[in-house]
Amino acid sequence: MSKNSQVGREKQIQKKPGGVTEKGQHNDLHGHLKLKYPSQLFAYFYSELVSTLIKDCDLLVSLTDSVTDNILRHPVDKEKIRRHSRSIIGCKMLASAVLMYLHKSRYPDHVLCNLLFIFESNEKLMPLVGNMRKKATQFDIELKEICDVQLDLLLSEARESQPAAKCIQKFQSSFQLPPDPKCSLMVSQGVQEFIPLDKASLKGESPIGQTSRLYINELCNVPPSSWILIEGVSGIGKSTLAYEMLKQWKDGTALQQYSYVLLLRLRNENVHQQWSPSPDVPQLIEDCLNEQYIEPPEIKSILDNKGHNLLLILEGYDELPKGKFKFQMEVFRQLKSDFHNAVVAITIHPSFLYQLSENILFTKEIEILGFNKSSQNRYIEIAFKNDKNKIEEFTESIKSCPIIKQYLNVPLHLAIMIEIASSSSQKPLPQTITELYKSFVMILICRQSKIDILDDLDSLPLSEKSIFQKICELALEDQIVFDCDDSNTLGLMKREFKIEGKDVCMKSSSFLHSTIKKFLAAYQMQTEEKKVFKSYRNNRQFSTTMHFLAGLTELQESFDTIKFLGEHIFHLDQFHHLMELKNDASVSKVLNKNKMIEVSRISRAITLQDFYVLGRCFGLSSCSWKLGFTIRGLSSEHIKMFVSGFNDVMPQSQQQQHPSLEHVVFSLNPIGNEGLATFLSLPPSILCTISEFFLRAALMKNGCFKSNCLKKFEQLDALKIFLFHDNEFNKGEQQQLIDVLCTLKHLEKVSFSNLSPQECFTLLSQSHLTELELYELSLESVEELLISLTQCMTLECIELYQSPITKETVERSLQHSLPHCTLKELKLINCEIDSKTANLIIDAATHSPTLQVIDLSDNVIDDKGGCYIASKLEELLVSRPRPSPRLQLAGETRELHNSAENILQLFLQHNFFAKKSIEEFTGKLTQLPYAFTIHLSLQWKDYVETKLRHVEELLLINVQNDNLVLQTRQQPQHTYSTQAPSATNGTDKDDTGSGWIEVKNPRRGRPHK
Repeated sequence: MSKNSQVGREKQIQKKPGGVTEKGQHNDLHGHLKLKYPSQLFAYFYSELVSTLIKDCDLLVSLTDSVTDNILRHPVDKEKIRRHSRSIIGCKMLASAVLMYLHKSRYPDHVLCNLLFIFESNEKLMPLVGNMRKKATQFDIELKEICDVQLDLLLSEARESQPAAKCIQKFQSSFQLPPDPKCSLMVSQGVQEFIPLDKASLKGESPIGQTSRLYINELCNVPPSSWILIEGVSGIGKSTLAYEMLKQWKDGTALQQYSYVLLLRLRNENVHQQWSPSPDVPQLIEDCLNEQYIEPPEIKSILDNKGHNLLLILEGYDELPKGKFKFQMEVFRQLKSDFHNAVVAITIHPSFLYQLSENILFTKEIEILGFNKSSQNRYIEIAFKNDKNKIEEFTESIKSCPIIKQYLNVPLHLAIMIEIASSSSQKPLPQTITELYKSFVMILICRQSKIDILDDLDSLPLSEKSIFQKICELALEDQIVFDCDDSNTLGLMKREFKIEGKDVCMKSSSFLHSTIKKFLAAYQMQTEEKKVFKSYRNNRQFSTTMHFLAGLTELQESFDTIKFLGEHIFHLDQFHHLMELKNDASVSKVLNKNKMIEVSRISRAITLQDFYVLGRCFGLSSCSWKLGFTIRGLSSEHIKMFVSGFNDVMPQSQQQQHPSLEHVVFSLNPIGNEGLATFLSLPPSILCTISEFFLRAALMKNGCFKSNCLKKFEQLDALKIFLFHDNEFNKGEQQQLIDVLCTLKHLEKVSFSNLSPQECFTLLSQSHLTELELYELSLESVEELLISLTQCMTLECIELYQSPITKETVERSLQHSLPHCTLKELKLINCEIDSKTANLIIDAATHSPTLQVIDLSDNVIDDKGGCYIASKLEELLVSRPRPSPRLQLAGETRELHNSAENILQLFLQHNFFAKKSIEEFTGKLTQLPYAFTIHLSLQWKDYVETKLRHVEELLLINVQNDNLVLQTRQQPQHTYSTQAPSATNGTDKDDTGSGWIEVKNPRRGRPHK
């Protein structure tokens, strides 16, 4: 099987003794294989789903919209399936895409629950859902009840009914806005208005990952019972957004579909009291209604309607006390039960997201990205009261702070930077985030204690030093509000009233902002024992604290804040930590401790600042890098920032060895032509190190290959794998690129879509490829491709997807080319291959001297074809010819295999076989003298294990990659007189005059993928 196929099968799972497979596959009491995973349950009913969709094109289109919007998460899937919605290819594309997503999902049980709910929304799929739930129960696959939004995902309308206008007006006039949560610094700068924020869509909006303006009406434009997740880093504006939602509802400018809104600040004591093993959520809601409305609505009427037309905002999930997190399921379960029709919005810091994602299926998920350039300029204008001289002076001054400049998208950072720049006592300007907060803390202390000049926090007067020490100790505590009655907190804390009961109120304090608290915690941690540091470092919730600690300690050996996820996998936050060192030589030293740095497994939205910092770190290193960003919403702007960060440090690193880029993945990101051109503007010394370059569905289109861009491709000397399918080209528009790629000496594998016959011919006749992966070819292009197989004598694997193949096409092409080419793997997947066509392909395969793997999965082969293929198994295995002299000479410097010495695999899953074919396959397999493997649909598992139990002693039966795998039990070859000759055993007398040569460095068997 092809080693690097994006859509290829996973590594096979070998069955282990004791009834357990490598992946944890268990057997039941009867020794039968037991389904264990959500993907296996879906695979079991794969064919039943396809059979239903084939009969109803409208159902396919409707289901495609729902599934791609809520599960597959990228528009390219929807577009491709829609293009084939009138054919069986579209049906199988949808089913295959869902199965692949279940394979890769971090929470496949959530995906399956969501999928079943989508199915339940259509009456025609109800029998399928019933069968799936029954099978899940039979095999103990837990479809656990989670706090799922019972949402009709097929509806595009915002809400089913609108509340009466008078009802809204009544409660709007009665509603009392809470205090504006904007930082006091912002208020002092005169910023009263809500300045627009940007967001990235993570779920529920298309396209996934794309950056856009955050509109409150759009955010809450969801049906009843929806749950909305709003995540963002500290200071990004989550609390301000929650307040603005209330304000715009009260003003009548947004959210008018809701009769009433309610804010639950999870830092408040009254919330903590009910966040318990036995919560009384209705009582909590009633208390909040009484607090926030002069004439509150009756809780009984809200409960009677299950919270219909109620918008409930849970603000600051990460501000719950640590001991309260364990009770979240009890609270959410009661909330879902008693207020089922309400819309619930939760704000959270990304580092706490894992606590919710395992238990709640959100309808919509966004990440707040803060200010774009326009919003930054608007804030600056307000803060400086439109004074052009001050605005120009500030804009010029931050040019000298390249690191800080990249973080001004965070409103709090921008406000602090303006405050520092306006202060005469703080010169020069800070260069890192640590210096930014250090300077701000010094300004606050000086202002509160009336100190004229303070050089450093260590030089505080004794009286302030003692207070500062106590405040830093408080910052290390895991609390939000403190029982602190001290009047002097050096301006770092604010007074609050902590409500203990209806008549009891205590004086308390909290920090001006959680980020200030984290800075002070890091400051205190410098003097704490090392074990305290370790407990923080191992918890991602304290990433910001580690960020400050990196800057304060400059990564002293005793405070190693850079902790690797794997042998060489970095988290994005770690590169931001390195920027705090302010010393590029130190950054280089840390990075170059690693031979390889891999950046992947990224779960949050990627900002422009992330890519600037990444480019900067890349430029400061001299090691190898792997960058993997799939479906992360990257645009051409991200690529520009990466190149900008790289260029900013290149003059300083001219003397050092350049880094190398071994692996680059921008697939499923809309970087477009401009993004590709910007990336290829990197120096030739970098481009020549790239060995794997993935650009699937990257929004490339005609005009991409300008002369300068093509010349850059010529510099990719080390390129081995280039994936480029699912972009927006017509036939013939990729010819120039193919011409250049064919000149690259090390290129082994490429992928393309929608090629013309000439482009197919060029790929095979002018290149030295070993693997070729193609999608959505026309009949003419398919025929030219299969005819031209003999043109490339290095080609070992061809994978063809979603391209119709007819009986006539095979007769005119494959039957003539296959016996004379060097293919080891032939994969024709989801190509509408029927039984007659499949029979011809198998006939041609019996004349191939090199073929080892045949994949005809996801086609339309029925019993006629199945029985014919079964009758040809022995011929495929032991009666095939040796390589012709031409092939032997072509393979002089590489290995030639004879099929009799290698496990030949046949993939036939997801076809239209009936019991007769399965009986034929199992019967023939038991008679074969050599190792042979057939992959069938998992739906036949029960039939093989019950009706065909007599074959269990003769065959190995397993579940691999969600397929049913039947394998012959290997027998000693000397017991069979039909043993085929081996191409790796030297030469026979009859071969010496025919060009038959001894193969160099023989290698037996076929490695697992």
